[in-house]
Amino acid sequence: MTEITLLVVVGVFTALIIGYGIALRAVPMPSLGAARREMLAYVPRESCAITDIGSGWGDMAMDIARKRPDCRVLGIEYSPVPWTISRIRAKMAHLPNLTIRRGNFLKTVFDPGDVVLCFLDPRIMADVGQMLATRMKPGGIVISRAFAIPGWQAFAEIPMQGSSDRLYIYRITGAASDAPAR
Repeated sequence: MTEITLLVVVGVFTALIIGYGIALRAVPMPSLGAARREMLAYVPRESCAITDIGSGWGDMAMDIARKRPDCRVLGIEYSPVPWTISRIRAKMAHLPNLTIRRGNFLKTVFDPGDVVLCFLDPRIMADVGQMLATRMKPGGIVISRAFAIPGWQAFAEIPMQGSSDRLYIYRITGAASDAPAR
C-alpha cells in the first residue's frame, strides 16, 4: 500500500467518524477497562440478555461476553467505522454469546433484553429514555455511565472510582416514578 493510498484510507475513515459524529451528535468513545469492570459489577449475577446501545468499538460488549458467557450480549452501533472494527474484533474473539449489529438504536427494532448499558451523549438521553420506556419489560435494568436519563428517577447514583463520572442505575417498573409507563 502506498503512502497516498494509506492517507486516503485514513482520511475516509476520519471523515466517516466525524460525519456520523455530527449527524448522531455523538462520537464513539472507548471505555477504559476499569470503567467497564465497574459497570459490569452492577449487572445481575443470573443469566440475562444484555444490550450495549451505542457500542462503538465493541470494548464493553466484548468484555461482558468474555466475562459472562452465560449471558447473551448484543452491541448496537450505527457509525460504520467503529461498527466494522467491532465486528472484526468480535469475529476474531470467537464469542458465541456476542452479536454486533449495525443500526441506529433509536430507530432499529430490537429486543433490549434484561439489561441495557450506555455511555452516550447527554443530548440524546431523553430520546434514549423514550425508546427504552417503550421497549423494556418491567424488571429490566438500565446502567448509564456519566449521564442521567431526563425525567427518570435512578434507584442508584454511584460515583465511579478513578473518574468524575457517575453510574445512573434504573429499574423499569412501568411506574412513572422510575421510568415512563408503556
